[in-house]
Amino acid sequence: MKFIHTADWHLGNTMHDIDRTEETKQFLAWLKDRIVETGAQALLLAGDVFDVVNPSNSAKAQYYSFLASLIGMGCTNVVVVGGNHDSGTLLDAPAELLSALNVKVVGSINNRTVDDLVIEMKDRSGQVIGICCAVPFMRDQELREFYRNESFDDADILKRFYADVYNRAVDLRGDRQIPIVATGHLYAANLSGRNQEDSYTAGDDGVRDVVGTLGNVTVDVFPEGLDYVALGHIHYDTMVAKNPKVRYSGSPFVMGFDECTHKRKVLLVDTEGSLKVEKLEVPRAIRFEQIEGDLNSIKNSLKALDKELAENPMDTYVDVLLTSGEMVNLNDALAVEEKSSHFVVKRHRISREILRRVGSTYSENVESTKQYEKEDYFKMLIASRLQVDIDSDEAKASYDSFLDMFKEAVDLASNMESKV
Repeated sequence: MKFIHTADWHLGNTMHDIDRTEETKQFLAWLKDRIVETGAQALLLAGDVFDVVNPSNSAKAQYYSFLASLIGMGCTNVVVVGGNHDSGTLLDAPAELLSALNVKVVGSINNRTVDDLVIEMKDRSGQVIGICCAVPFMRDQELREFYRNESFDDADILKRFYADVYNRAVDLRGDRQIPIVATGHLYAANLSGRNQEDSYTAGDDGVRDVVGTLGNVTVDVFPEGLDYVALGHIHYDTMVAKNPKVRYSGSPFVMGFDECTHKRKVLLVDTEGSLKVEKLEVPRAIRFEQIEGDLNSIKNSLKALDKELAENPMDTYVDVLLTSGEMVNLNDALAVEEKSSHFVVKRHRISREILRRVGSTYSENVESTKQYEKEDYFKMLIASRLQVDIDSDEAKASYDSFLDMFKEAVDLASNMESKV
């Protein structure tokens, strides 16, 4: 069986107020072409379809239009599972209708049984070519509710869950020589390349460690008999514990300036014979750049970028980080360089070293309040109320615990404002 593994589309994302509609449109058209070109028989989308629990109508339209465009193609199986950014209820709402179009959606495990998560995948002739254990993002409470009539150590609950789903898939397979694959949306431990070429600095990427059972999941949670595990949540492609069968595809989009140097991928997986995984690089539709250094080097880099883009135009957004020299007002200091019509500077930042030298109380401050994201204000408020450093474990734990609730409140306020 040949399929494409992708995840973390975050449709509707507007990082730093950037309209990404056209970028998304180009990616979906490219992905459809790759499905045709490679002869992929299935598409696995491992969570975070949308960026927020209440996505815009245009984001939902792009999602449904893409699914509809696959009707009648050789890709006769689409499996979509929910991620931590998704509303399981929203994804599941049209599940019955989409199922008639060979699109299987599992937004959450709520009100589902193990049988509901085990999906036979078929080719155009109706022959079963594989089985998918469609496991979405799951909160601890959802797992405990799933096993509410049983008692065992919470530390083993996720492993038990994957074992139960896998064993049901094995029973369904019988003596047929077909692969069993699984999905997941979680934070795994021991990621390959984390501190090497494929690593990136957490903080601007939109990824947050999952608190509880689903954080730092070890590779032994997944049954060895699985032929492949398609994961989502991490935004760069990587293996878990150097196991070629357990992988993150990464996001096809840059989700933060900290990710801008990393190529975006989807994975083409072939389980026929020995496992083969090919990385398909997603073409860049928008360019993101991080420029750092002292004031003079930043000015020179911006001038060079302006010249380059004049010759090869592309929508480009820039993040500026002053790492050395004197503390300056970057809005004023870079006013001339930022008049370029070829790029837009979306954020100014000052290094910790400079901020500490001038006595700043916020170790990761930025130069202008207009550059703050809503999440930055929320993080500072938590640290202030707890009277702890913003980088403390206590502040981070509280931030992670309440982030989903905060985002829902922001979305609700935005919707109410739009109706006024």
